[in-house]
Amino acid sequence: MASAKEFKVVLAGQFGTGKTTFATRVRSAKSDKKEIKALKTTQYPVKLQTSAGQVTLNLFDTNLHAKGGLPDDGFFRTADAAVVFFDLTKEESYTAMEDWYDAVIKANGRKGSEPLPIVVVGTKADNIKSRDIKPEAIEFPRKKELPYREISAQANYGVKELLLDVCKSLLGDSVQLTSEVDLDKASVDNIDEEQLEKLYSQYEKAA
Repeated sequence: MASAKEFKVVLAGQFGTGKTTFATRVRSAKSDKKEIKALKTTQYPVKLQTSAGQVTLNLFDTNLHAKGGLPDDGFFRTADAAVVFFDLTKEESYTAMEDWYDAVIKANGRKGSEPLPIVVVGTKADNIKSRDIKPEAIEFPRKKELPYREISAQANYGVKELLLDVCKSLLGDSVQLTSEVDLDKASVDNIDEEQLEKLYSQYEKAA
């Protein structure tokens, strides 16, 4: 049995993009959360059983509610991976995402080593009518050659897949989840998955 692996995963993105909703979907992560006062951060440990052994993704979620303000470098530093969020219903959150991305990269300057694994995420995917950003306009992950996923944390749509994306970015593409992830009950139901898949394939076509 491989020993348990722990990783620091920074959740980056403008306030209100759904980072905390995502971090608290996994029941045990919500109950085992830990405040890191010096960094004004809540750490949510997500324990996953994978084909590479037990993995703990320590999700770092900033407690700063400042409009547009970024946390200190210390919040971003020593990350093993990052998830950069924007809200599909708010164009400004997409624009703000670049600053968060830059802050993550700057704090984790890895000279001569592998680049930091980063996944880009569009949230509130269930709210198709209020989308502010067309699939073909989502250029950032394409430009940076980063994996991109759309989720609705409240509907539990794409949450497990995103956790798996992060595991793959850390441990290689062949990694799989080997047991169920215990998510909180969805607070949004009747999500149009077919329509969401269409929108995502428009994103892929534009690439």
